[in-house]
Amino acid sequence: MQRPLLVGEYEFTLDAKNRIAVPARLRSAFVDGIYITRWYEDSLAGFSPAEFERYLEEQAGATPPMSSKGRSQLRFLAAGAVADQLDRQGRVTIPARLLDYAAITREVTIVGVRDHIEIWERSAWARYLKSLEEGADAIADELAAS
Repeated sequence: MQRPLLVGEYEFTLDAKNRIAVPARLRSAFVDGIYITRWYEDSLAGFSPAEFERYLEEQAGATPPMSSKGRSQLRFLAAGAVADQLDRQGRVTIPARLLDYAAITREVTIVGVRDHIEIWERSAWARYLKSLEEGADAIADELAAS
């Protein structure tokens, strides 16, 4: 089965039970469940179970097994992860400790990033996106020179 390509930017509001709706266009990726974990730039990431396992294996293979940085990276991702299922309305509950990590209070932006989604506090995403847009040409030039 071909895995769905996760793309797009979607705005949601966290409800009183700390649930957010996964965008309808992206839900098919999470029929077997979803892993939510800490991510970079103070955001959260959501992976299907297969993609999360693949990502952890990829990370483990990218660093020597006895490397303290490699162990730290895996701990950062795995220790913070929670497994859940989408409810009938396509919502997932996010634990308070993960909401605190990402400084999410109510307004959320979900971003599709190929094999996972990112969950951002909306104003943090807006700031990050602005800096990303301002530096996109420089990033492209740097990557092209590599």
